[in-house]
Amino acid sequence: MSGALDGRRVLVVGASSGIGAALARAVATRGGSVTVSARRRERLEALLAELGTGHAAPGDTTKAVDARRVAAEAVAAMGGLDLMVYAAGYGVLQPLTGTDPDTWTGVFRVNVVGANLAAAAALDHMDRDGLVAFVSSRTVEDANALFSSYSATKAALDQCIRVWRAEHPDRRFMRVVMGNTAPTEFSDHMNADLLGEALEAWDRQAVPGGMMHVDDVGAALAEAFAVALDHPDIDFPELKLDARTA
Repeated sequence: MSGALDGRRVLVVGASSGIGAALARAVATRGGSVTVSARRRERLEALLAELGTGHAAPGDTTKAVDARRVAAEAVAAMGGLDLMVYAAGYGVLQPLTGTDPDTWTGVFRVNVVGANLAAAAALDHMDRDGLVAFVSSRTVEDANALFSSYSATKAALDQCIRVWRAEHPDRRFMRVVMGNTAPTEFSDHMNADLLGEALEAWDRQAVPGGMMHVDDVGAALAEAFAVALDHPDIDFPELKLDARTA
């Protein structure tokens, strides 16, 4: 699959670490042209230095002006846009009784507002053969205790994806249902003091465990997107990735 994305122009939002960075690496190694975006310019520059190719468009897509600028810079750098992937995600471990308004607002801005603004900006530069993909989460179905702000916002994102399809039936929107993945920076913001309690609760809920390696996830995503782009008359509304059980 080394040339699976030859000629494809890909914007990855949320590429400073984790799944987004792994996807950018996989796109580059498969011949795609990639623009990486996130708030941390220095992380993007380090990633591009590692790749030896690509473009950086730093910005905060929870702000409409930044979302539009990021998309425009990606198009200017690559000569167009075939795929936009929103891989940014943020979650905090807190019980519902203790989830403060600032947490609700912050998680919603990253997981929902940023995703929708990035999608809107990308569509302005994409034809019917293109693809907009959003990284959602298996937690929407699992309803993990102490993780409501994250799973609730991902559920809101899922509803937005359905509405995108209703409002733009001529376009393609993919929901990527993501299982547990490591190593990433995601857990850095989760509130480590509650992690033990959360894991015990998830065990009682029989929430599936297992962990996928982030590099495997990046490769699998890149190859799945390549197939979707190669078959523009086929819709690919959902992709689920999860660790295999023993």
